[in-house]
Parts: sequence; structure tokens; C-alpha cells
Amino acid sequence: TVPEGWVGYGTWVSNSACTKMVGIEIHADDWFPLSDWKKFHDMYHAKPRCRMIRIDLQTGEREVILEKHGWLGHPQYQPFHDDTVAFCHEGPHDLVDARMWFINEDGTNLRCGKVHEEGESCTHEFWVPDGSAMIYVSYLKGQRDRWIWSLDPVTLENKRLTSMPPCSHLMSNFDGSLLVGDGCGSPADVSDSGSHDIVTDPYLHVFDLKAGTNRAIARHDSSWKVHKGSRQVTHPHPSFTPDESQVLFSSDAEGEPALYLADVGAP
Repeated sequence: TVPEGWVGYGTWVSNSACTKMVGIEIHADDWFPLSDWKKFHDMYHAKPRCRMIRIDLQTGEREVILEKHGWLGHPQYQPFHDDTVAFCHEGPHDLVDARMWFINEDGTNLRCGKVHEEGESCTHEFWVPDGSAMIYVSYLKGQRDRWIWSLDPVTLENKRLTSMPPCSHLMSNFDGSLLVGDGCGSPADVSDSGSHDIVTDPYLHVFDLKAGTNRAIARHDSSWKVHKGSRQVTHPHPSFTPDESQVLFSSDAEGEPALYLADVGAP
């Protein structure tokens, strides 16, 4: 239960053993529902008082890892390495100058994963499921294509892996050798929309990093619209099935948001 005076926000993520969880709480005095993209921008400028917490799922014991004035989001335990937690400085991608951060579970060793280049936006960071690296999307003002990068949480080395069509969300298979992304249009989560205006890509794309190939496997045809006060329910957010034969994704192509499976198929 979230304590009185605070509001639970965003995704709360467990460790690999599902024995504990990290999450974000926003002080109730600073909270308002994020029911559209204008309010997303407003929350960034409000610099809400946030805290990142960890909860023992056996005992219910909770501890604050980090607390500050500034919008925090996307907390994630490093798979199989509970001592490291990743999180982000949330907000319009072209206003945040350093999105990705790491901290030890006990609140020590706070470190920045990457300071953005001029005109660069970074987004949708996730852990490779085997815990070997973090992967994220990078794109530049005025450019349509995007880049896939990896980030080492110990050395903080950033490595550019490959270019890609304009995909918003990525996910990998267990060892990070295959990635899937959802083609998108002009982003709503930037302040300078005119400099990020692009033609919509309606496809799901699979990237084979070992072979150096990418291909479209299906259309998702999602509208990406806000639906009943939810900003992300129509976003495809694709991910592989455990056997890597299919991709699970969301779409509102038939009216209401629903889940679909697309075959990966032979390369």
C-alpha cells in the first residue's frame, strides 16, 4: 500500500527472483493525472517531489533508495544483479539532457549513464533479459532514422549497435541478439514537435544483430492515440515470445486496443 501523502506512479518492476520490487512515488501535493501529452509536459516543468523505493515482497518492508525534486521514472532492477537499479529522468525527450541513470540498491553510487549530445533524444531504455547490458533508442533533431545503442552499467561505455527506421519501443530476446521495434510517427513526447515531424512507419521490425540484418515482419497499424485517458495503451510495445517464434504487441487497428501475435518467420 502506498503511504498516505504519496501516489504510486508508472511501472513497478521486480527483481529476477520476484522477491522484491522497485517503484516510484510522487508526493500527493505535486501529483495530477497524466491523461494526455500536455499534462506529461506539465509534470516535467512542475519538478515534482519523487522518491524511488524498494519493497521486500515477503515482509512488505520498504526503503527509500532516492528522493529528489524532479520527475523520476522507469525503475528497473538489473536482471540477476539486484545491487543495481536503473531509472530515468522523465520528461520531453528533447528537454531532458541525461535520461538514463544507475544507482546501487542501497542508495549509493549514483551515476549518469549518458549525457545527451546536442539535439539528441534518448528513450525507452531496457535491460537485456540476461542482464548483460542496457539497450536504448537514440534519435537526433531533424532526422527520421534512429539508432540502437547499448550501455554498460559498470564501465558506462555507450556502444552504437545499428541504425533503424523510426521505432519508438524496443525489446530483445534473452541474450540481446534479436531486437523487435514498433515503427512510429512524429513523437508526442518532445517540446519542439516541428523539428521531429516524420512520416509514420506502421511496421514491426526485427533486427538480427549477429547477422547485421533487419526486416519488417508485420503491420501493427496502431493509431498511437490517447485512449480513455491512457497515453500508452495503444502503443505496440512489442516483445518476443519465449521461443522467439512470435512477437506479442498491442494495437487499436480494429477500434479498441487489443493484443496480437505476429509470426517472426524465417530470415
